[in-house]
Amino acid sequence: MAADQTNLAPTCVNHPKVETRLTCSSCGDPICTRCMVATAVGQKCPRCARQSGRAKGNPETAVLARAFGVGLAAAAAAGLLLLVLLAAVPFGSLLLGAAHGFLVAAAVRWAARRRTHTRLGLAAAAAAVLGLAAVVALFGGDPLTARLLLFYALSGGIAFARASGIW
Repeated sequence: MAADQTNLAPTCVNHPKVETRLTCSSCGDPICTRCMVATAVGQKCPRCARQSGRAKGNPETAVLARAFGVGLAAAAAAGLLLLVLLAAVPFGSLLLGAAHGFLVAAAVRWAARRRTHTRLGLAAAAAAVLGLAAVVALFGGDPLTARLLLFYALSGGIAFARASGIW
């Protein structure tokens, strides 16, 4: 009966013809024993073994683009909710700005596979400001009011600090 069941194992990301049950302990990609790099925290793929999450090497352009895109989408989605909350809670802009920046930074770090870098911080800050400004402009508001400028500064600052690894 076991011979009738087909048990397909995933294939290695670097060697598509090699079936494997090993996965990278950082990113979860399937890897074979030829690719595996043994570390103190488990087996890793060569890419994750090369750089830690706090490595200061420059991230690739694709990682920056993906992180910025995800951050922009998160900033816009959270911006819709925050505009409603800003209208309802006039004195909560500082707390909401901090939450917005934290959320955008979390999205950027997730897209960059928990990596931190100054360039990722800049991408997070730009995504936080541009995402919210686009939502405000889309709904006919003025994106350059004094209240929103304070919100941009706080949200962008926290997004930068969290995604760059400062905080």
